[in-house]
Amino acid sequence: MTKRILRLIALFVFIICASTGFGACAPLDKAVEFFSDDGTGHIFKIAIESSPENLDPQLATDSSSITVAKNLFAGLMGYDASGKLVGRLAKDYSISEDGLVYTFDIAEGYSWYATGDFSAPVTAGDFVFAFQRLMDPKTASTHSAEYFCIAGAAAARGGAIPPEEIGVTATGEYTLEFRLEHPNAEFLYLLAELPAMPCCREFFENEAGGKYGLEAESTCSNGPFYLRYWLHDPYGTENYVRLRRNPGYSEMSYVSPAGINYLVNPDYDSRRADFLNDSTELMLYQPTQRPSSDKNTVAGYSEVAGIVFNEKIAAFSDPEVRQVFSWAADREALRENVPEIIRDAYYAVPDSERIALRGYSPSTEREVTESDPAMAEYKWSFILGERERSELIGMTVLVPDSFEYLDCLDALTDVWYDSLGIHFGAEVVNERDYKKRIADGDFGMALVFLDSSDASPLGYIAPFSRGDFGIKLDKASSALGMRGSCKTLSALNYACADAEKQILSEYHFIPLWELPTVLALDDDAADIYLDPFSQTVYFEDGKMF
Repeated sequence: MTKRILRLIALFVFIICASTGFGACAPLDKAVEFFSDDGTGHIFKIAIESSPENLDPQLATDSSSITVAKNLFAGLMGYDASGKLVGRLAKDYSISEDGLVYTFDIAEGYSWYATGDFSAPVTAGDFVFAFQRLMDPKTASTHSAEYFCIAGAAAARGGAIPPEEIGVTATGEYTLEFRLEHPNAEFLYLLAELPAMPCCREFFENEAGGKYGLEAESTCSNGPFYLRYWLHDPYGTENYVRLRRNPGYSEMSYVSPAGINYLVNPDYDSRRADFLNDSTELMLYQPTQRPSSDKNTVAGYSEVAGIVFNEKIAAFSDPEVRQVFSWAADREALRENVPEIIRDAYYAVPDSERIALRGYSPSTEREVTESDPAMAEYKWSFILGERERSELIGMTVLVPDSFEYLDCLDALTDVWYDSLGIHFGAEVVNERDYKKRIADGDFGMALVFLDSSDASPLGYIAPFSRGDFGIKLDKASSALGMRGSCKTLSALNYACADAEKQILSEYHFIPLWELPTVLALDDDAADIYLDPFSQTVYFEDGKMF
């Protein structure tokens, strides 16, 4: 029974009882107040797996820090619920004809707020200070290189010039200018990412006491919520983070909830049990985790699971052998054993609206990765010699124990057996051993997962540029080399599509499934936005009826 039905029952009982003990107007007034509840003002409860390490946007790297900080800060750019890039604090912007100067008009009226009632207006100078901190060697941010397109940024990060000399300038109290050393087609997207969030210099220098982002009292927010409490005892078991509605933001942009309580619980099974027994109201399932089927869910697809081969093994060095394995992956038979929430994958980059909104579309024909079991069986009969085939007997597919869809993998090895006559079992290992064996090349076949934290197709291509699976491809390296210096987004997308075509047409990766990041939530919760790429839950518009 949902909370809404319970509320209606409670209302009926209340009216009956109240009509016997109050004046004629009182029950009606209370009833009107009850029915006018629009779901706002709720404090949501969600568990996270670890306490944030640092809520300083220029330094945050761990998943818990990122998901909390993204509810604390607002930048120049952001995304709407459909994944479209939009202005956030920037009410307008212009780009010079040569693509080297970006000018932003910042909306007036937004304020910083911190526990203890610190308040100050958000101005262009806060963005200037944030980028100077980002490029200051003393800050030692791991995100600096992403913004080296800014004039002088790389030199400042290396200590050659002062951070104050980089190409970020406040030309007015609410006017901000970026000067780039070279055009960067992704620059607007970079301004939506966490390292590009502003920093209040007055608070940082006079109030934070050298602990900016490390304690509630030393963290100042300009986004929908501010940090009210933060208990992170390394020896404690009841750690939590409490956010409350930020008056400095909500006076300009309405914030529906009163706050968010993040409960720190490192045990996945315990987090899941707490959600199922209603101790928490939301549960975020990672792409490899199987969500409860009897809960209201929101799914976003950002991860592609598929097979890679150890191409140092003689048989797998032949692309025609890899092609046979791809053909033998009978899609129709697999679909019978795959949960409905998992989507079939035919590409290395998922079929995502947000990626499409960046102008990306694959150049590979879908037929390249479609199955053909009959042709696989025929070609398998002559493509390998007896010695090469014998090397494959007893080979396993390496898979991490975090992958909760092992029945899907069993279905894959079954259809391979039907076509190839060899059974390949799954070798399930813990996450640490899985990563080590992938890095060491200690596997025959492996189930791997391609993703991108910022919805750029480059994220899916990057492993084949770095040689993560022992596979380093020239077109992937070429595409990655264009990051940060490509003049047009279409040129960058074309390079990524060309790299993806090489990956798929040479069968270095066999895409199988698009795995969802799933947000399960209380039946009466609404308007909570999930970003599956950064795996962040945004609560600004959230309601609980």
